[in-house]
Amino acid sequence: MPVREARQADLPDVHAMMLALWPDAGSYDFGDETVFVWECDSGALGGFISLSVRAWAEGCDSTPVPYIEGWWVSPDLRRMGVGTALVAAVEQWCRDRGYAELGSDTDLDNEISQHAHTSLGFEPTLRLQFFRKRL
Repeated sequence: MPVREARQADLPDVHAMMLALWPDAGSYDFGDETVFVWECDSGALGGFISLSVRAWAEGCDSTPVPYIEGWWVSPDLRRMGVGTALVAAVEQWCRDRGYAELGSDTDLDNEISQHAHTSLGFEPTLRLQFFRKRL
């Protein structure tokens, strides 16, 4: 099966994929997350999805709630079912542990990610604008 739980040895490659998703992410600790990867026939990794269990999440009814923290597929593998397979692995992980819903988010201007989410059965709940004030 091309989707499997990440191994410790995969984390540098997962981090590289995460930097493709979020170039400003810097170093990252996946210690509180469960990470799944898509392994190509060549053995190279072509995508990842990570989730955590949050105490609560905006727009979700249950607590605690599993939450997709990061989801990325190599551009050459997009629209081939890789993203769907990664989300399906997370959904099964959640069901196996008795969770009833799964949260996720994307930037308001990321229409591709919004379409990917809705095509996999996610429903929009809230739209937020974050603020900061430098002190």
